[in-house]
Amino acid sequence: MNRELVKKIVIGAAIVLGALILFRVVVSIANGFKKQTPVIFNISDVKLEKQTVPHVLSVQGILEGDPQVKVYPQVPGKFAKNNVVEGQMVNKGDIISYIDRDIVGATFELAPVKSPIAGMVTKLYYMDRGDSVSPEMPMAEVANQDDIKVVFNLGQDDLLKVHKGQSAQVYYVNDSAIGVTATVASVPPVVDKDIMAGTVVVKAPNKGRTLKIGMSVNVDILTEEKENFVVPEKAVLLGEDGAYVYVNKNGKASQVKITTGYRINDMIEIEGPFATGDEVVTDGNFRLFEGASVDDSPPTSTATAKAK
Repeated sequence: MNRELVKKIVIGAAIVLGALILFRVVVSIANGFKKQTPVIFNISDVKLEKQTVPHVLSVQGILEGDPQVKVYPQVPGKFAKNNVVEGQMVNKGDIISYIDRDIVGATFELAPVKSPIAGMVTKLYYMDRGDSVSPEMPMAEVANQDDIKVVFNLGQDDLLKVHKGQSAQVYYVNDSAIGVTATVASVPPVVDKDIMAGTVVVKAPNKGRTLKIGMSVNVDILTEEKENFVVPEKAVLLGEDGAYVYVNKNGKASQVKITTGYRINDMIEIEGPFATGDEVVTDGNFRLFEGASVDDSPPTSTATAKAK
């Protein structure tokens, strides 16, 4: 094979290779100019409207009568007998128990221990005849069932929110339907420095005796009512920088940082740079990112599509 032929073959191969490369470049450039089909995320959203949001402080406590008192003897001696049983209703001045004054060389009639209030005997402390008693030791407890109270401690931050006269709800811990409307009756003027808390008393009428003395109850105190935006809890997402939601702005997702507030059932109060009418994404938000295209149109069913 002579040198001229080899040269022609090499030149021909180079031309073919160059043509292939040029073709690939042209195709790539042409594909680059083609319009990419954008990804559109289907979402659901709600329009923001300000609502009245009740701010409620919730605590637990034990239901007591109002009043509920311990009954003390006036003289020392030995327990003789009870004149009532637990659960029995008594009037003011009724005899609860008797004491044998047991003084050597003297004979006394049994000393009665009387109830200072009308109500139900909730507890008898003595049952065994001959037990020593003194005026410092209670013999019984009597509670008025027609009026009730709940006494509990609140920390200094919560105490700032509570004031005498505020409305409250007291209800059984296992059934919120069993309850009464109450009022904050007492709030301490200062915080106890030893426990950094204060004792609050909530009182309520209990004429139908809906609640029973000794029940575990929840107390919800209405501290204030505030006009704010509320969204379903599922609209709120958590990130490294805190809570946020996505807002549908003309078909584009915009991430907005928020501060969350009180929860009401499955709704939550939010604060942020919002305006009435803003559309907050509630479904499909976990897939979104800043600037993502979104569509909140309801999906078209197969039946509807065929009808068209």
